[in-house]
Amino acid sequence: MSCNSSDKKTEPQKDKEMFGLFKKKIDKKTEILSHADYNLIFENKEVEQTRIELLEIGDLNVPSGQIVVCDPLVNSQTEPLTKTVKPGKYPIKIYVAKTKESGDRYAVAKLEFSNKKAKKWVMALRKEDDINELTDEADYFGFPVDAGLGGFYDFQSGKEYQKFESDFKKANPEGNLYDDFFAAEFKKNAKDQNDPTDYGDWINFQLPNSELNITMFHSGYGDGSYPSYWGIDENGEIVSLVIDFLVLLVPEYE
Repeated sequence: MSCNSSDKKTEPQKDKEMFGLFKKKIDKKTEILSHADYNLIFENKEVEQTRIELLEIGDLNVPSGQIVVCDPLVNSQTEPLTKTVKPGKYPIKIYVAKTKESGDRYAVAKLEFSNKKAKKWVMALRKEDDINELTDEADYFGFPVDAGLGGFYDFQSGKEYQKFESDFKKANPEGNLYDDFFAAEFKKNAKDQNDPTDYGDWINFQLPNSELNITMFHSGYGDGSYPSYWGIDENGEIVSLVIDFLVLLVPEYE
């Protein structure tokens, strides 16, 4: 009797697993793709009637393989992205949109791990991000920008940078890290050193007494939230990581 009773309880459970829980697993998202094919920006001199200019700002040292994408001036403790890459040094390329209305705007920043072409662009996530919470096609997980800057750096470099920030604050209790230190670093990369209004738009900063570095660069139209995407090639390998500053190839949603 107990055996039959047990059979009666397990059969509905199997049905539930087959037609309920199993179906739920099928419907669960595993990745979200970008609205844009960034190869259009990388491979053309003009996109959407806007001229594109390439700016190369040097290599990023990636000793741990864990990448942080954030506004380094205000969110230096941001957690790294979940995907990892092979440790090494990789070039950073910024694609500048020469807009008619707003002048030069950094449209896309790319950390390039390979010269192979990406076949798809997969939203970059952190550990706490659940893509199944994104219910609208316009939704995305991005990083907040409050100082008009974005940047790439290795997670290990981020720890060293946090120590640098802490040391600066201890030595300069009333100081401002940007005004009193980084402004001069940005100015070194100004297009016109003699123009007092050209403050510079980027830095590739080597941390003191270290081979580690961090990068900062202007973020499109300024403050906001910006998504990042992994470039994946035809073999499923990561070839790049891009920040989309939502300047070009932005869809119009109803």
